[in-house]
Amino acid sequence: MENANLKREIMPNFNDFIDQLKSNLVDHARQFGDDVKDEFVEDGKAFAEEAKEDLKRWTQLMAEDKLTRDDFEFLVKGKKDIAKMEALKQKGLAKARLDKFKNALLGTVVNSAFNVFGDHS
Repeated sequence: MENANLKREIMPNFNDFIDQLKSNLVDHARQFGDDVKDEFVEDGKAFAEEAKEDLKRWTQLMAEDKLTRDDFEFLVKGKKDIAKMEALKQKGLAKARLDKFKNALLGTVVNSAFNVFGDHS
């Protein structure tokens, strides 16, 4: 019983993932320059909120070794359409640049999950 409680205490959870994601978004945003970094972070947080229930379910499956990195990445990329990038759109960016930001966002989500839950592929 004591080992089960210890495992539960040290096992990462969804909040750990969200914290890691926010930190990684800020780090990644610095690469894009001061003119869009705040909007990239804002759009990333909006995506995480919009996909929250799916991300919770999928990260739980990763924590249980029931979902590989490739599977998780496929699922996240399937949510690409809900990454609306509204804050960046308001900056008047071209579609090609918005797509670049969207792909960077999805990659950041995947990498953040595996920074927290580990790569089980």
